[in-house]
Amino acid sequence: MVGNYFYRLAIAREKSPRRENLDPGGAKVAVPPVIQSRLNEREAAKKQFLRDCPPTDLFMRSSDGLNLHAFRFEPHPNTHHWIILLHGYMDEASKMFYYASVFADHGYNALVPNLRGAGRSEGDYIGMGWNDRLDVVGWINRLVAHDPKAKIVVFGVSMGGATAMMTAGEKLPPNVCCVIEDCGYTSVADEFAYELRNLFRLPAFPILRLADRATRSRAGYGIYEASAIEQVKKANVPILFIHGDNDTFVPTPMVHKVYEAAAGEKELLLVKKATHAASSIVDPELYFSTIFHFLEKHMPVNE
Repeated sequence: MVGNYFYRLAIAREKSPRRENLDPGGAKVAVPPVIQSRLNEREAAKKQFLRDCPPTDLFMRSSDGLNLHAFRFEPHPNTHHWIILLHGYMDEASKMFYYASVFADHGYNALVPNLRGAGRSEGDYIGMGWNDRLDVVGWINRLVAHDPKAKIVVFGVSMGGATAMMTAGEKLPPNVCCVIEDCGYTSVADEFAYELRNLFRLPAFPILRLADRATRSRAGYGIYEASAIEQVKKANVPILFIHGDNDTFVPTPMVHKVYEAAAGEKELLLVKKATHAASSIVDPELYFSTIFHFLEKHMPVNE
């Protein structure tokens, strides 16, 4: 019973009055004027981008039979630089459209999937990045079929960051040049254990063990197997790790663990005073200059 309750609270794609506790965007707090101004600028940039470059809808069947949806933006049809943008927990693809506009300004086309159960993608559970990682591999292959010369960056924020790290550990085509993750967690078990303690003052044992059984039965994956740490150990693409140093949702020490575990080339950016998924808003100049400097080193010149 406890395991099923936790599953409905944290994994199932259904409304829950307590779920806003698990959603870092759910809390209503006063926004400083400078941050609000930046948010307004982002919204305006996103709307202008959508007017200038309306997306194409794409659909793909997952390995376990779900119909998945993504948006493709191709403002630069004669170039081969692509970014795959992965959204966070309780979000959907549209949350990443601003990032698509920024990368478009730097010569990139974009593929923005709705992860399982989000937007127009089928699924009645949140994949937490684990089943999603295989879907992302499918989208990569779909993109390469569309543009065989594609040079691809995989980029995600929050759960999308964890998904990007989990994808990095899979066997990827040489078209994938690097991965950027922003505030992803070390593992699903670590994140849920932290939230149980931090939000509900409850112990991880035996709740997560019971939740693991429910998740395996209903969603087809185990909470304890879904590990970004284990995946980055196998990664052979360069990874840029980004985290706010004031993140209390995915606690900042997690980024040091995934960074240390990463096997290949890697860089780390800590953004001062940034809370969860807020690094790009708190210090946008540092955030994006670091990203594009990283990409200059690891992305080939456009053909």
